[in-house]
Amino acid sequence: MHRHLRILSSDDDEGIRALLFSLLTDEGHEVEFAKDSDEVFKNLGRAKYDLLILDVNTPGINGYKVAEKICSNIINRPKILIFTARNIKDEESLFTICGADAIIGKCTPCDKIMSVINELFSEGAAALSTPPPDPSTEGAKPLMQEIQKDVKSDQANKKLNEDLQSCLFKITMVEDLITLKNMRYEEFIRDLLKEKQRTEKNYLEFKRIEGEVIKMKNWGYAVSAISALAIVRSFF
Repeated sequence: MHRHLRILSSDDDEGIRALLFSLLTDEGHEVEFAKDSDEVFKNLGRAKYDLLILDVNTPGINGYKVAEKICSNIINRPKILIFTARNIKDEESLFTICGADAIIGKCTPCDKIMSVINELFSEGAAALSTPPPDPSTEGAKPLMQEIQKDVKSDQANKKLNEDLQSCLFKITMVEDLITLKNMRYEEFIRDLLKEKQRTEKNYLEFKRIEGEVIKMKNWGYAVSAISALAIVRSFF
């Protein structure tokens, strides 16, 4: 029996998104996209999906980590398909650990992609994808909120560290600038003191010369007076 699935895909590649949208909607499925891991968790907190198609290189937490958190925290979780451009054989251990249901390469033909998805929702697994209302599902949203808090906390800590490093760098720049200005100010004061000393020395030399001139003038006056007195006496 063909099922119409509600699918959430995380991929920031516009070409891949367009391919998946065309391929899946042509099969009658409803498709939504998340731009990063944080948006995946937000969407899971507000809606129920049958299938998640997770890109390994999802911005934020990679697809394996997203799958691992979902498998560890949601009981009636959606099926998870890892969609990767990497070599699948090299990542078998990561796929096994994360708990996802299937993995497929991005270079896989479209009919093979649909075949893998159909196998995930075969008759044996169909009942699990559309379970009756279960009180246990009510815990999914709080759990996803806790995951979101963890993710946001990591991002906040990273941002805090970046801001701290930026502040320390700016403080260092300010300290260097203050040190440079202090050096220039000290150099200016030294030059000013030297100029003052030169001025004082010149002033003292000027006063000495002025005193010598006055003495010479007084001596000249005295000589002139004596000469005049001698001339006067010669007439009497």
